[in-house]
Amino acid sequence: MSRFNTKLFSSGAEFLVLSKMLLVGIETYKAYVNFEGYDLLAVNPLKNKSASIQVKSKNFRGDSSFRLGKKTLPKVDFYVFAQTNSLARNYAIIPDSDMPPNLYVIDIKTVKKYKKTDKKGNQYLLLSSLKNGNIHKDDWDSIKKFIK
Repeated sequence: MSRFNTKLFSSGAEFLVLSKMLLVGIETYKAYVNFEGYDLLAVNPLKNKSASIQVKSKNFRGDSSFRLGKKTLPKVDFYVFAQTNSLARNYAIIPDSDMPPNLYVIDIKTVKKYKKTDKKGNQYLLLSSLKNGNIHKDDWDSIKKFIK
């Protein structure tokens, strides 16, 4: 069986996070090409401050292990881990009404503290390893505070 293409789901997760940020009043822009290491940029033009954001998505229902990449993490200020819950294990699409997505906003310091490394040198984060993980769910205020 050929590998399932998740590119559409990853792009959808980035736009989902972008729309959520705009809807909570954070001026945010999508980095389309040649912005290695981050997907979104939140800005406060009045204070000349910004926050770079890397979006990581997992699409299977309830999947909570997010790959971060090889040995070095990108120089970002925040990760948003998008647990889209959009696919069943048989690759059937799950409607949001059956299981809505969960978005976890986590600063880079916390990601570095809780990340793990597998035998191949790949870094990952398990949401279950976070102390009080639910405090990060939809924590858009942490980005607002960062750019104030």
